[in-house]
Amino acid sequence: MLLLSLIVGVTSAQNSQSQERKAPVAIEGLDPVMLTQGKDVIGQQKYSIIRGDFEYLFASEENKATFEKDPTRYEVQLNGACARMGPSVYGNADLFTVYKGRIYIFGSGQCLKLFEAAPEKYLEPETTAITPTADALKKGAALIAKAVQSMGGADKIDSLAGYVEKRTGTVMRQSGPTEAKIILTKLFPDRVRQERATAGNSFAQVIRPGEMFVIIQQQRVFPSRENARAELEKNFHCTPLEILRARQRSDFNAYRIAEGKAGEAVVEIIGVEFGGVRARVGIDSAGRILSLSYRGRNSDGEVGEITEYYSDFRAVAGLTLSFKINGAFKGEPTAELSFVVDEIQIDPSIDPALFEKPPTTKQ
Repeated sequence: MLLLSLIVGVTSAQNSQSQERKAPVAIEGLDPVMLTQGKDVIGQQKYSIIRGDFEYLFASEENKATFEKDPTRYEVQLNGACARMGPSVYGNADLFTVYKGRIYIFGSGQCLKLFEAAPEKYLEPETTAITPTADALKKGAALIAKAVQSMGGADKIDSLAGYVEKRTGTVMRQSGPTEAKIILTKLFPDRVRQERATAGNSFAQVIRPGEMFVIIQQQRVFPSRENARAELEKNFHCTPLEILRARQRSDFNAYRIAEGKAGEAVVEIIGVEFGGVRARVGIDSAGRILSLSYRGRNSDGEVGEITEYYSDFRAVAGLTLSFKINGAFKGEPTAELSFVVDEIQIDPSIDPALFEKPPTTKQ
């Protein structure tokens, strides 16, 4: 999860200048209604609409009306994000293609090329709502309660004010794998800071109420778009500790799916949903969460199932937490999704200034 979050931060920073553009004309001024029908027809300024980040031009008043009746069908999809890399990368309004009657844009020509070769690799398939049975919900709630007790109990989990986790991971570069040191700091309920340092490079992502920004080399600050912030927040919530803390939310659902495996261990698989998070959790007979699966992107932008396997459980200030994570993408072990936890601090003294913009802000 953290690796994908890092990608969000870097690419948002690299593309931050896009935020300064004021409603650019999308798709080279072509009429989007005609474009989705496979026809390149230039629109006219007198028939125009500004929606989201873009201005759309139409060839006729009729086409403009068609757009207004169903804008989500004809507008640039994914809120203007690159269709290959997702919310982390801004799309260029003039780098576009049409797939299944929808318009997608891209952050680079290479992204466009890769998407057109295999669009299904980069788009989430349509999902259907799950309606669990009363029995599945009852069993899911019981398994969540068991996991809460195994981790340390409701009082300890729910009363957390702060959390710091230091990890060592791997980042793949052209020169080969590179070690990364990662520090995750959470000030509950709504502030998160994630720092990453590799040889010669450092950056931090900060989420606070209503805002997300990236700090490069401790001084250059770049804001992030709302859809990137929402995606990153969802990622940060998709962890065993956050899932158990979320169990009392009004939108929280947990339901038993089946018996399964986490490595060689037998687990009960439950589905969990809340706040945009949709995951499958594997809980063993002792109540430990041994696996967590969710949809996400790898470093190439490909969409698929990410699974984290947890081991090396240790007691920290009354909580039992995993100190080793082995990650897999589409069932294949992945170094960039695997981490060793070096240290966890429960309710340490956290300086609120960590979540503020540096005084040397450059934007």
